[in-house]
Amino acid sequence: MANQSPQSNGDRRGRHGAFDELRGLVIVLMTLDHVRGFVTPAGADPMNWQTTTVGFFLVRWVTHLCAPVFVILMGAAAALRHRSRPSDSRSFLVSRGLWLIALEASWISFSWSWDPKQTYFGVLWALGGSMVLLALVIEWRREIVMALGLGLLVGLEWLQLNPDPGWLRILVKPGEVSLLGHTIRCSYPLLPWFGAAAIGWSCAEPLKQASPTRLAMLGASALVAFVTYRYGTGWDPNPWGAQASIQLTIADFLSPSKYPPSLAFYLLTGGVGLLMLAGAHRRGGRVSNELERLGRVPMMFYLLHLPIAHALGNVYAWIEYGQTIVPASEPTRVWVVLVAWALVVALLIPACARWDAFKRRRRDLWWLGYL
Repeated sequence: MANQSPQSNGDRRGRHGAFDELRGLVIVLMTLDHVRGFVTPAGADPMNWQTTTVGFFLVRWVTHLCAPVFVILMGAAAALRHRSRPSDSRSFLVSRGLWLIALEASWISFSWSWDPKQTYFGVLWALGGSMVLLALVIEWRREIVMALGLGLLVGLEWLQLNPDPGWLRILVKPGEVSLLGHTIRCSYPLLPWFGAAAIGWSCAEPLKQASPTRLAMLGASALVAFVTYRYGTGWDPNPWGAQASIQLTIADFLSPSKYPPSLAFYLLTGGVGLLMLAGAHRRGGRVSNELERLGRVPMMFYLLHLPIAHALGNVYAWIEYGQTIVPASEPTRVWVVLVAWALVVALLIPACARWDAFKRRRRDLWWLGYL
């Protein structure tokens, strides 16, 4: 497989296999982050430099890749679909985008809290909203869509907009908004994430056709740009500084703002993502095939992993402490996070394999495109 061209890699699998494999890898990493939140002490913060450990920090840091890679790959996949099925692209993007937002406000919010009265706008809000906005620009030239994406990422950071609480604020910064007396918390402001989706849309073909060597060079260049920009400017909403040890200072340097996503954040995660995509073009074997399969059914994985992780965290806390959450006074145990992560992924692999087989067998069912 290592000797196949990127084009043959995509054609042989019916989709672009490297995109699916990378998507599968990041949803597995995403599960690590979400499991961590349910099995660690209440309020434990891996980015608190006074209390964290290197291991606890790394468990959180590696998962920063997930949201930007998801959004960029969504934009790329939407562009490839538009190329093959242009007649219904706009309606598909709008309907699927609204469906994701509806899932975020219902099933996903409930799975986070077990409380139907709480609503949280997270990554599905960013993905769904970006799809709706992409529907407005699908007829634009690729270069213009790229300029729009880059303009949003750079312009929003340099303008330092800070709207009052409300709907305008959650377009550019995390915040809260009231709808019919109900509070919605949003940590994924739409416009910066749409900027990443627009870049993914405009780069779909170059990413698909690029050789692993070229992808690796682009990824390394993005990481050099990250170091230069992070070290040489003070624009980031989360500036870095000297900490108690060299390890924690490096950790702080590698932690640009995600809420909202900053330019340094995108350079860092985009660079690592490109290196991972280069690897996805080369790899073969059982692990690669399994990740690719998970990447074909990311929605089902996402819908199942949160309630499973939450329930597992409740069971663990009840057995260990006699309550449904781990007390804040308890120490952080990274090994517990890793074991719980492995268990959740192990439970999901066979379920997703069956769902993938069903989707491939029943291509006649239109609604499967939404799951």
